[in-house]
Amino acid sequence: ERDRGIGNRFLHCMPVLLKDNYDTFDYPTTQGSYSMLGHQAGVDAHSVDGLRQAGAVILGKANQDEFAYFTTGFSARAIQVRNPYNTLESPAGSSSGTGASIAANFALGGTGSDTCQSIRHPSSVNGLVGIRPSLGVISQHGIYPLSHERDTGGPMTRTVTDAALMLSAMATYDSRDPKAAWYPETDRPGDYTQFLDRAVYGVAGRNIGVVRDLGGSTSAAGTGVQGELIAAAVAKLEAMGATVYDVYLPDFASLSAGSRHYDMNQYFVGFEAEGGSSPRRCLSSARATDTNDRGDCAGIDGILETGRVGPRTAGLVALTASDSPDLAPTDTQLQAIRDMRDYVTGVMDAITDASGNPVVDASGNAIRVDALILSPGPTGGRTCDFGSTTQMGSIVVPVGFDESVGVPRGMEIFVRQFDEGTGIGIAYDYEQETLHRKPPVINPAPGGEGGTIAEFNARQRAAVATYAEQPPETIDPAHFVEVLEALAGPSDN
Repeated sequence: ERDRGIGNRFLHCMPVLLKDNYDTFDYPTTQGSYSMLGHQAGVDAHSVDGLRQAGAVILGKANQDEFAYFTTGFSARAIQVRNPYNTLESPAGSSSGTGASIAANFALGGTGSDTCQSIRHPSSVNGLVGIRPSLGVISQHGIYPLSHERDTGGPMTRTVTDAALMLSAMATYDSRDPKAAWYPETDRPGDYTQFLDRAVYGVAGRNIGVVRDLGGSTSAAGTGVQGELIAAAVAKLEAMGATVYDVYLPDFASLSAGSRHYDMNQYFVGFEAEGGSSPRRCLSSARATDTNDRGDCAGIDGILETGRVGPRTAGLVALTASDSPDLAPTDTQLQAIRDMRDYVTGVMDAITDASGNPVVDASGNAIRVDALILSPGPTGGRTCDFGSTTQMGSIVVPVGFDESVGVPRGMEIFVRQFDEGTGIGIAYDYEQETLHRKPPVINPAPGGEGGTIAEFNARQRAAVATYAEQPPETIDPAHFVEVLEALAGPSDN
């Protein structure tokens, strides 16, 4: 069979945008912060390298909440990201630029990173499919961290098919990532598109649980219009042949390892070892003497000491810097996370009712659910901690529109550790049955004088070339304003 010259480049010429915390060898990575201008990696993040090898065309970096501390789409370096369906509504974050850009059809796929909802929530409100895989599926190499015990990269796309394709490219084994050992190369599917078979991996015959109690919260399946849309989606799953059960997880609790300062400094260690060049070398030079790895980080080598972190984020950066830079996760903390994952998996293997009594089938056998349904984002309370604590995987798929505000909503399909294929199969079958995703209506600004897209891109490349290699402290502010005005036109202010 002819391969049309593509070979194994299954993302051949697919345009992709990266969240601005993914390292690339050919373009700086700033984490949405002026303090990180001139931060140029020597090599691609492992997942980016996988995308390129599969044929993806990396268009550029998308805005994000500064250092991923927030979920509103605002960084000090760029304007507020808007939801393309309704610019008065939040695009969610911190992968806000990716979510809004893919929703607006600026690219076919994009990458996000998720510490607590930052793939799942922007996917939900931008009408996208987003996969937050189990930790260890996608390498953490080359992605600036917030917490290595909760962070994972993942794809954000318009369709389940594109998400499965991107995950196949991003999820190759990486010996540099300690968590990759959790998921041996021999156990990996390799090609996640195999699960796009509705007859084999679809909804019919599945046992699906709806989360009714998550650590005492009874709203995990959503509230308001989103809760109604998810309830309708669950009814649709049942009509498609699933058996639906209520699932109770009263003993769930959010856990982390409290090692953010340590994790960020460890990122810089690897960054420099692989030829990265940056005016920054640690989170805080004031604490550098406390660590063996960054003891020579001095002055404005530290992010905090630059004074160029945005005012909205500076307090959180300072709070993170107040932690010990040598505070690696303890065995006790890591065991608690494993125990919580075992608890959730145990309930999925043998569900109980609200009183804790076993639920059994007609033959007296325990009921094992294939996946759980919950609400991504704040309408179900702080549900993001569920995947972040357990380090288990999930996929968000659109379930319709909240017509009161004119933006999409999604549901989260939560699966066992390293069982992303099950989530993809269920999501694909549901997506194809419902086809909820519709593009936003986007009109050009009246009276715009920016010229063609090609002309704007040419001006942008020239502006980037002027400043991409310079640390922020060497930039003349007046000249910087001149460059921005040449790029976008004079400001009204």
